[in-house]
Amino acid sequence: MNNKNLRYNILISVVMITIAISIYVLQIVLFKDPHESMFLLFQDLAFLPISVILISYILEKYLKNKEKEENFKKLQIVVSAFYSEVGSSLIRKISHFDSNLESFKEKMDFEQELKKKDKKKIIKLLRNFEYDIDSHTANLEDLKQFLISKKMYISRMFENPNLLEHSRFTDMLWSVYHLLDELENREDLQSLPINDMLHLSIDILRAYPLLIIEWFEYMTYLRQEYPYLYSLAIRKSPFENNHIIID
Repeated sequence: MNNKNLRYNILISVVMITIAISIYVLQIVLFKDPHESMFLLFQDLAFLPISVILISYILEKYLKNKEKEENFKKLQIVVSAFYSEVGSSLIRKISHFDSNLESFKEKMDFEQELKKKDKKKIIKLLRNFEYDIDSHTANLEDLKQFLISKKMYISRMFENPNLLEHSRFTDMLWSVYHLLDELENREDLQSLPINDMLHLSIDILRAYPLLIIEWFEYMTYLRQEYPYLYSLAIRKSPFENNHIIID
């Protein structure tokens, strides 16, 4: 606190105390009953700590909720930027490695569940679905070049302080970055040994469900808070011909 603010706070305090004393003096002069005035003064003072506790608790709770709400909105901006720049395209590219993609599209029609706002049930289904990732079945070089082109963007996201409040999104970012690192450190993806291909399949499988869950969470938020943005975002869904959460 600088000297100017300190002087201002002292001045306000002196003024408020002077007003309080003046009122009590005026009360004594008008009603000529100092004993009654002192009784009321001590009665007010007795309730002062309780008033301070109640006001402090309510104010603190309000400010924390307000801060939490503002941080959440800031986080959604970060999430929106990520899926526009990287996430949606990455899901689409990884989905080509999933032999169960068609089954996923058929099974994960959550329109009715979402209308009932049963989001936890849907996320559980997304987490437990049997994705069948095989690094042999699609173009690893294309996936590698895409991630390398977004490396700087992904790296900078870790510097965003808003992500500290969202550990699950950060875990997803780490899984994506790890996959990038694994691909980048393999020069020839066409002639990898079986063990390396299996390792890459596991890395892809680690990132894929996390990407989908965070995408679904983001779509749910847009649908509830910003329907006009949701309408545009869902038309760019990474799941082609899929009916996930589409009205």
